[in-house]
Amino acid sequence: GAPSIMQSPLNWHEEFEIQRVRIIELWHECLVPLVHRTYFFLLFKGDPSDKLYIEVELRRLSFIQERFSQGQRIVLDGQVFTRALSIRALNQERDMLVKQMYKMIPFEEREPLFQKWGIDVNSKQRRIQLSRRVWTDPKDMQHIRDSAELVAKLVGFVDDGQVPKEMFVGPSFTPKTLNRRSYTWRSSAHVV
Repeated sequence: GAPSIMQSPLNWHEEFEIQRVRIIELWHECLVPLVHRTYFFLLFKGDPSDKLYIEVELRRLSFIQERFSQGQRIVLDGQVFTRALSIRALNQERDMLVKQMYKMIPFEEREPLFQKWGIDVNSKQRRIQLSRRVWTDPKDMQHIRDSAELVAKLVGFVDDGQVPKEMFVGPSFTPKTLNRRSYTWRSSAHVV
């Protein structure tokens, strides 16, 4: 029969986990900004009130995936996006993360951080290597958690209830209501 409108919390939790995995895969395929992924991943933890936001994100990502797979451009909020522009913007965002590392990661935490991410302590350009590794394995949930935690630290995001979830309902990845200290959200938000 038709699915019941009233779902038990257990059923929603299972549905949320399945949908979250799909969203993470689509973020990867659609070249979604790392900061958007991070905020979304850390803010939406499976509360029943998250259902609308999860559905909106899935619809938006499915639309982008379909357009990109057909080689089409996307126009959101008057801005044109293509796969090539999104790749370039993602690389710029990774470059921003490199710059943030010395500002946001205390000296004594750097070596253990590089080791955690499998980067040889004696290798060159460790910060660049690290920036190229975050958010690259959509199948590994521990990698996703570690990526979100690191990017959040680098952009100064603290989940203190100050970021309204409503900002994720709009048509694009550009937040409308964010008044954060962090410039990085705005500078990376122009990406699809």
